[in-house]
Amino acid sequence: MLSIKPDQTRIKRDIMKFAEFVDPEEEGFTRISFSDQNLKAVEHMTALMETEAHLSVYIDTAGNLIGRREGRRPDAPSIMIGSHLDTVRAGGRFDGMAGVVAGLEVARILKEMDVMLQHPLEIVAFLAEEPSPFGLSTVGSRAMTGKLSPQSIHSLKDDQGRTLPQAIRQMGGDPSNLQQAKRSLTDIVAYLELHIEQGPFLEERNIPIGIVTGIVEIARGDVKVLGRNDHAGTTPMGNRHDALAAASEIVLALEATCKASSGIVGTIGKMDVFPNAVNVIPGLVKIGMELRCLDEEIIKDAIKKFKLELENIQHSRGIEISCETWTSSQKVIFDEVLVNLASATCDKLEIPYLLLPSGAGHDAGHLARITRAGMIFVPSKGGRSHCPEEWTDFDHIVRGTEVLGCLVGEIDKQDINEKEVNP
Repeated sequence: MLSIKPDQTRIKRDIMKFAEFVDPEEEGFTRISFSDQNLKAVEHMTALMETEAHLSVYIDTAGNLIGRREGRRPDAPSIMIGSHLDTVRAGGRFDGMAGVVAGLEVARILKEMDVMLQHPLEIVAFLAEEPSPFGLSTVGSRAMTGKLSPQSIHSLKDDQGRTLPQAIRQMGGDPSNLQQAKRSLTDIVAYLELHIEQGPFLEERNIPIGIVTGIVEIARGDVKVLGRNDHAGTTPMGNRHDALAAASEIVLALEATCKASSGIVGTIGKMDVFPNAVNVIPGLVKIGMELRCLDEEIIKDAIKKFKLELENIQHSRGIEISCETWTSSQKVIFDEVLVNLASATCDKLEIPYLLLPSGAGHDAGHLARITRAGMIFVPSKGGRSHCPEEWTDFDHIVRGTEVLGCLVGEIDKQDINEKEVNP
């Protein structure tokens, strides 16, 4: 097995340095995609790739930063490691960043050990994984998998009037030739992504490594609650058709439905109340909801039970409720070969691990459409993420990087080129 011994001091130095490239006017560690801070992070990562890992560095036409280390077989497909440099508003220091630094560290160690793999190794910082000012996320990985075209983005603008093609060009890409960023199984044998868990399971079980089996399906819905506007002071409690009171029951109904099933989570995170006046009984409430689970049948069953609850609430309160649901994001099942290799790698290293799904989306979800893809999770303190309190201990990142590097070595020894990928 390839022996990878990550340098914790170097990893900590890098992550804390990137935490300085943030918007001083925003809370937390804010580095929104396409911002000046995002561009500075790309420039700093470029310098690290070139000077410390001796990678050949370029930005593809989609604005993805890629550092490449050649292999002994120059015609072989690459092993790719990636994640992202951008953050959500008021985000943390580790989401995305830990994965790119881990990939960089693997490349640095290979250079220091003077080890040349059979396959080329590529380290990628994908453009705009988080929701961008243009209303689109995973911009770079979408383009790399052929899901983005110049025609599909030309009309997208941010609140400053800048178009997405202009922003991609400012990040070093060439939006008129997005098709050149498209990759396939013929030139990527496997894609790996180390990421903080963003949830509590690893920490609660005191397990240092999560091997991700897939990314959950997301179903979303719009619920409309139609009651009747009335005077808040003159309408007796028994005569009211309060849409907001009914909506409160709906929130609790979704919570109870999901608690009654295993492996599913449900959230009502958006609610618009009309007329939204302190002295008027609300006559209309619009609700935005979502469900997440790796098993679409569990989602379908939960929706069916939830709609039955809506009927009960409607009848008991004398109001009208309509509910429309749809699949927002299909599930992704990660490659079984990589999951098994990752498990075997942890066994050889005598590192405990847990198989678990990801409840959040990642660039790996797109890459899984064109090649073998897998993810490694490391614990998140308190399960916190997308907030300034987001934290992962550096010894966990070191251990995850060790697994990542050893897994690269195992993939390099395997003949796993043949694969049917999801359409």
